[in-house]
Amino acid sequence: MSALPPAVRVPWLLTAALVSVVVALVAFMLKRHVGKSPTEAVMGAGVAFAGCLTLCIGVLTAAVIS
Repeated sequence: MSALPPAVRVPWLLTAALVSVVVALVAFMLKRHVGKSPTEAVMGAGVAFAGCLTLCIGVLTAAVIS
Protein backbone atom coordinates (compact mmCIF):
# COMPACT_ATOMS: atom_id res chain seq x y z
CA MET A 1 0.00 0.00 0.00
CA SER A 2 2.95 2.34 -0.06
CA ALA A 3 2.10 3.48 -3.61
CA LEU A 4 -0.86 5.48 -2.29
CA PRO A 5 -0.45 8.89 -0.69
CA PRO A 6 -1.13 9.04 3.06
CA ALA A 7 -4.30 11.08 2.49
CA VAL A 8 -5.80 8.06 0.71
CA ARG A 9 -4.11 5.27 2.65
CA VAL A 10 -5.08 6.36 6.17
CA PRO A 11 -8.87 6.43 5.62
CA TRP A 12 -8.77 2.98 4.03
CA LEU A 13 -6.77 1.58 6.95
CA LEU A 14 -9.16 3.19 9.44
CA THR A 15 -12.10 1.68 7.56
CA ALA A 16 -10.46 -1.75 7.70
CA ALA A 17 -9.91 -1.35 11.44
CA LEU A 18 -13.51 -0.26 11.99
CA VAL A 19 -14.87 -3.23 10.03
CA SER A 20 -12.64 -5.52 12.08
CA VAL A 21 -13.91 -4.02 15.35
CA VAL A 22 -17.51 -4.59 14.23
CA VAL A 23 -16.73 -8.20 13.34
CA ALA A 24 -15.08 -8.69 16.73
CA LEU A 25 -18.10 -7.22 18.55
CA VAL A 26 -20.46 -9.53 16.68
CA ALA A 27 -18.25 -12.51 17.48
CA PHE A 28 -18.21 -11.52 21.16
CA MET A 29 -22.00 -11.16 21.28
CA LEU A 30 -22.54 -14.49 19.55
CA LYS A 31 -20.19 -16.31 21.92
CA ARG A 32 -21.87 -14.76 24.97
CA HIS A 33 -25.30 -15.61 23.57
CA VAL A 34 -24.47 -19.31 23.39
CA GLY A 35 -23.28 -19.28 27.00
CA LYS A 36 -19.51 -19.05 26.81
CA SER A 37 -17.60 -17.33 29.60
CA PRO A 38 -16.48 -13.73 29.11
CA THR A 39 -12.86 -14.86 28.80
CA GLU A 40 -13.66 -17.29 26.00
CA ALA A 41 -15.80 -14.66 24.28
CA VAL A 42 -12.98 -12.09 24.40
CA MET A 43 -10.49 -14.61 23.03
CA GLY A 44 -12.86 -15.44 20.18
CA ALA A 45 -13.41 -11.75 19.47
CA GLY A 46 -9.66 -11.18 19.36
CA VAL A 47 -9.21 -13.98 16.86
CA ALA A 48 -12.05 -12.58 14.74
CA PHE A 49 -10.51 -9.09 14.85
CA ALA A 50 -7.05 -10.32 13.86
CA GLY A 51 -8.39 -12.49 11.07
CA CYS A 52 -10.61 -9.79 9.64
CA LEU A 53 -7.90 -7.12 9.78
CA THR A 54 -5.42 -9.46 8.10
CA LEU A 55 -7.93 -10.19 5.36
CA CYS A 56 -8.79 -6.50 4.87
CA ILE A 57 -5.16 -5.44 4.62
CA GLY A 58 -4.46 -8.28 2.21
CA VAL A 59 -7.34 -7.23 -0.02
CA LEU A 60 -6.25 -3.57 0.08
CA THR A 61 -2.68 -4.52 -0.78
CA ALA A 62 -3.81 -6.71 -3.65
CA ALA A 63 -6.02 -3.91 -4.98
CA VAL A 64 -3.09 -1.48 -5.01
CA ILE A 65 -0.68 -3.92 -6.63
CA SER A 66 -3.00 -4.86 -9.50
